[in-house]
Amino acid sequence: MNSTESAMRRAVALSEIALGKTSPNPIVGAVIIYESGEIISEGFHESAGSEHAEIVALKRAGAKAKGSTLVVTLEPCNHFGKTPPCVEAIINSGVKKVVFAVKDPNPIASGGAEKLRAAGIEVISDVLTKEVEFSNRAWLKKIRTNSPFVTLKMATSLDGRSAAPNGTSKWITTPQSRQDVAYLRSECDAIVTGTGTVISDNPRLSVRDVTRGGNSFAPVRVILGSRELSKELQIFNNEAETIQIKDRELSSLLTLAKERNWNRILIEAGPKLSSSFLKANLVDEVVIYQAPSFLGGSNTAIDDIGVADLTAQKRFTISDVKRIPGEVENLRLQLQAAGA
Repeated sequence: MNSTESAMRRAVALSEIALGKTSPNPIVGAVIIYESGEIISEGFHESAGSEHAEIVALKRAGAKAKGSTLVVTLEPCNHFGKTPPCVEAIINSGVKKVVFAVKDPNPIASGGAEKLRAAGIEVISDVLTKEVEFSNRAWLKKIRTNSPFVTLKMATSLDGRSAAPNGTSKWITTPQSRQDVAYLRSECDAIVTGTGTVISDNPRLSVRDVTRGGNSFAPVRVILGSRELSKELQIFNNEAETIQIKDRELSSLLTLAKERNWNRILIEAGPKLSSSFLKANLVDEVVIYQAPSFLGGSNTAIDDIGVADLTAQKRFTISDVKRIPGEVENLRLQLQAAGA
């Protein structure tokens, strides 16, 4: 691995510290290096309205930025938003070279590379593009399609059951898996469930004991369904905002997501609601927490999704498999939909 790729991987890691905090903006990390590859400074975009990653890194570098290389995950922006365009600060800093991974698909902010080249700065693009696109997949999907990235989370036994034959579902997985779920929630703008799950399980659906970069996380909780719910239920506590959409139309949720400009939503629901997202081809990613057990019975994690035969399978590709240690080891499977 050369020094530029090493710096880019460090920039990716920095950007991911802010997952769940930057909406409607992307996650971005930046590293400034000497020609030798030694790091001068680094930074990341912490939240919407805060300084962009490049600006944070440049301020930390100070005069050392002159003649250096700036490595950044996304093409530097070229527009005035809540903050000035990054390209102006880069040009004024004396940086000699800019390396980025992904061209900005947002027409409002694009054109940064051309402006830097016009100012005499060497620009190299498409470094570790696939890795960075995966890291920033939620925002990129939203910008390209005007719809949020949808992750479906499930906890199942080996035979695909989400509850025992008598209906009990707490707990199929281990405390360690549930802590991992908290990290997954913290990376999303909203957590979506149905009234049935709220009534039967009384979940909090909050993020507990998760901090990254000094940030705490409180994704919005969204309930789909018309049934009246007691305000004494845990989902209405003060740990995060809660919104009830009094229908089960997925379009209503998508409208809300667009109004709030969310990058990513997490579905944590029962079989009927989870299945409706799959049936509508709205799921970009599935995360399954699987216990090494069999439950049997009819309480499957997924209901009918409109698959009549094998030719109509809803196919996903495995992007990651992680063993979650504990008294009973669980598996965490991460799967991506085609084109996600």
